[in-house]
Amino acid sequence: MSSATADSQSHDPVPESVRVEHGDPGRSPSRAVVEAVAGAAGVEPVELADEAGIVLYDHFDLDALDRLVASHPGTTIDISLSVPGYEISVDATAVVAEPAR
Repeated sequence: MSSATADSQSHDPVPESVRVEHGDPGRSPSRAVVEAVAGAAGVEPVELADEAGIVLYDHFDLDALDRLVASHPGTTIDISLSVPGYEISVDATAVVAEPAR
């Protein structure tokens, strides 16, 4: 994982991309999306809307994402999503979020 500088006010590195595994009890694909986008934005998941201005439900249905991934167990699945400023990739085991290019 590479990193870049967040902005002129902060000297903490912001990850170029964030990978979050899903499938464990308690971590659904939709939860992994929230955590990955928040990590890529450099904020806590509960602060994603307030700090980064991203409300994921405004862009896609997270419950539908969980159902879609769950309906294909043991198969190859590759879903691409985008929200302002970020590209998201969901596969059978993980989510990767990275800044849009």
